[in-house]
Amino acid sequence: MISRGGRDIRWWTWAGYRANATLAATLGSLADEKQRVDEASIRLRGDLTREMWHAVTADAAAQLSLPDIDERALNGLKFNEALPRRLAVATLSASPTSTASPPYSANRPAGSVTARTV
Repeated sequence: MISRGGRDIRWWTWAGYRANATLAATLGSLADEKQRVDEASIRLRGDLTREMWHAVTADAAAQLSLPDIDERALNGLKFNEALPRRLAVATLSASPTSTASPPYSANRPAGSVTARTV
């Protein structure tokens, strides 16, 4: 369900944090780059049109993107120097510690995931 209140447009997925982080990364420029992904919704660009939505989502399932991973989380991985970067990013993106958590903070474990760095 997509709701619009003025320029605040949200896609209510109720899919959970990790799924919404992946969806926001896949939507790319359609997702509001200043947002913090949460468990229930993804904030979209205020100028989103139906045509823009259809253009990006038509083949989104074939082009799923991993969410951005905070550099501090990558550096916190044990043996991170030995892992190829792509494998380290995939490992953190699939980490169970990131299932329903907010973006990285000093109190978070190394497996923290963010959809965008602010």
